[in-house]
Amino acid sequence: MRASKTIPKEEHMNLRTVFAAAAATVTLAACGGQGGPAADKGPISAERTAAFKRMMPEFAVMGKMVKGDEAFSQGKFKELTAVFTQNAKKPFDHFQNDPQGNGDALPAVWAQPDDFKRRESEFFAAVDELNAQSQNGRLEGITAAYNNVGASCKSCHDVYRRPK
Repeated sequence: MRASKTIPKEEHMNLRTVFAAAAATVTLAACGGQGGPAADKGPISAERTAAFKRMMPEFAVMGKMVKGDEAFSQGKFKELTAVFTQNAKKPFDHFQNDPQGNGDALPAVWAQPDDFKRRESEFFAAVDELNAQSQNGRLEGITAAYNNVGASCKSCHDVYRRPK
């Protein structure tokens, strides 16, 4: 019979942190990764893209804190989350079909409005949960909420954004 090894609590938390950091890296890349040739953009699409880019600096710094690349500060994280929460809603004001070019938005955005709206609502809920978790300062809850925001970004991008 094989003896089982009990992992000390500190090691278990370190393993969870490493896993969470890896997941955060993947989700951050899904949210803001750029590359590939640009699609035609009209003014509505350009403003939509600009609004998405305006929310990324805070998300990126939060990701560094979650991954342990930057020291976690609850006060700073709360400030970043407050700004991110405000900015995260703004791109969705610009999801109108742009006759001059929709950039990276695929026609499915307008062909499947109910599904797109559902995903938008799920994203807002994930952002609100991240904001709520930032108030209590528990890194484990913050990490899970941060990863959920990234997963929400990815789920929408997988269906509604032109591949990069």
